[in-house]
Amino acid sequence: MCEFSSRRSRALTGPWSFQLDQDDRGEQGLWFTPDYDTSKWGAAEVPGPWDLFDHALWGYEGIGWYATEIAGDAVDTEGWQQLAFGRVNMYAKVWLNGHFLGEHIGGHLPFEFAVTPYLHGDGPNRLVVRVSNVPRVDWLPGSEVIEWMLYGGILQPVVLMTTSRTYISDLRIVAEPGTGDASVTCQVEVSNRDATDFCGLLDVEISTPDGVVARDTTVECRAQASSVSTIILKIKDAEVWSPESPHLYSVNVSLLRDGTLFDQLGERFGVRSVEVKGTEILLNGRPVFLKGVNRYDEYGGYGPTVPEDVLRQDLLAIKRTGANLVRVHYPQDPATLRLMDEIGLLLMEETGLCWWKPDALTDQQNLTLIELVETDLTTMIRRDKNHPCIIAWSMLNESDTDTETGIAAMRRLLRRAHTLDSTRMATFVSVGTAEGHHAFEDADFVAINTYYGLFHGEMAYDVGELDDLVRVPTEHHLTAARTAYPGKPYILTEFGTQGVRGIRGDVRFAEDYQAAYIEAVSSAVAAVQGMQGLVLWCWADYFHRRGFIMPGGRMIQSAYGPYGVVTVDRKPKRSLESLTRVFTGAG
Repeated sequence: MCEFSSRRSRALTGPWSFQLDQDDRGEQGLWFTPDYDTSKWGAAEVPGPWDLFDHALWGYEGIGWYATEIAGDAVDTEGWQQLAFGRVNMYAKVWLNGHFLGEHIGGHLPFEFAVTPYLHGDGPNRLVVRVSNVPRVDWLPGSEVIEWMLYGGILQPVVLMTTSRTYISDLRIVAEPGTGDASVTCQVEVSNRDATDFCGLLDVEISTPDGVVARDTTVECRAQASSVSTIILKIKDAEVWSPESPHLYSVNVSLLRDGTLFDQLGERFGVRSVEVKGTEILLNGRPVFLKGVNRYDEYGGYGPTVPEDVLRQDLLAIKRTGANLVRVHYPQDPATLRLMDEIGLLLMEETGLCWWKPDALTDQQNLTLIELVETDLTTMIRRDKNHPCIIAWSMLNESDTDTETGIAAMRRLLRRAHTLDSTRMATFVSVGTAEGHHAFEDADFVAINTYYGLFHGEMAYDVGELDDLVRVPTEHHLTAARTAYPGKPYILTEFGTQGVRGIRGDVRFAEDYQAAYIEAVSSAVAAVQGMQGLVLWCWADYFHRRGFIMPGGRMIQSAYGPYGVVTVDRKPKRSLESLTRVFTGAG
């Protein structure tokens, strides 16, 4: 057996061979076989959206093929090797040396394949990936109308991971503040891919200013199986994590046998607690008023594959407004979560289910869809559970959750979320009202979206109409909505309107109108007792998928959503000043 002092990873970045397959003939033509000639294919950067390969592919929804080689010197036949895909949008089929490794449906979360049996060290290994971003109503986001662009391709790194055949496969950390000391519970999953049983030692260490807190425990894992060990440590006089003071600790877990190191895994975490008490949300035992923005992960010139330094500056700009929360419509890049941990921004992370209308689908389509959502929810929580920035899991956005099928699905998903993670809140987001959305009984707080003066009520055409047609009806609506679940916290999780940078005046789409709209809605929220937050739609402008619904139910070919307080390439609008005024004075 080969034993390792640490795990190794090799990112398969750089240009991959790339070919379009609009007619879906690649599998029939055996493009995945090792001897298929790809010399005339194009070269596409991985990771990155194929939309940036050429102007001709902007918004392309179809099939594309990628091919690359894994050098023989990367192969370790005595270790355990896996191919880890960070994100492929949205349907991937993968072959290695002509062997079909498997497929994955879903455009935002990681997946992996064991490749030890199929790699050879005496020459290059051909890796081929077929990607389709053609949507289906029984796949996420579960609607014929999709707001965001379906950037296609391999959007996050592909990594060849090498470990011992017995390795640490998961680490869950629950760190809650106490009176002076903090209790840190580490659940360590060990997987054994060897043919013999493993008996060894787990060593867990947390670095603190006072030194290292450490504990060992014996671990036993049968051949071709996994086991979970629980280790509880105490941090004396622990500093809590909060948006105001995002203090992070590091934990290091080592797997040993007879003094030999088999594997190591490190993780950062924060000591903090989240709970609901009556109509209040408590962070570390203190009420917190959530001031946030909705955010897509795209950035002008990069699509959804954004360099970390650019991403950091974007998140810091959000925090400078006085915001303490970001809400998203689908699981995020791990780099986003790491940075939010460091910067001190809370996150409401959501599955990709959006605008689902179960009565428009067959029973089988609904069943397939909700099973995919539950799989994504499970994967999202397993991957992101240790990030202190995450305050809540959301099951979906603006769907028919007041129907029999919708209510049952929400109850199922909320139970799943609470089972997987009892340390955070779980909810879903309705549009307009909470009445009839009976699964809110099982949610920790009620989340609703309203757009008076735009999508709801009468259209407000100029600034002079904002008080009567936006502020007053929003206040009345939220007051009435509070009566459905008066004992729960309520958050306005979306409000906003369009504003085009460089256009001034008091009419719709002008910067001045958008700025005044934000202040009108914030005044309404402040007047409603029991509201625990407001979240603007949205931080930055974004590109639409081709067809999109506008006010009055009209379907137009809208290429761009100018709802941001900054443009897609992060140029500020006047509304950024208004949002900063609102957030620095709210709560």
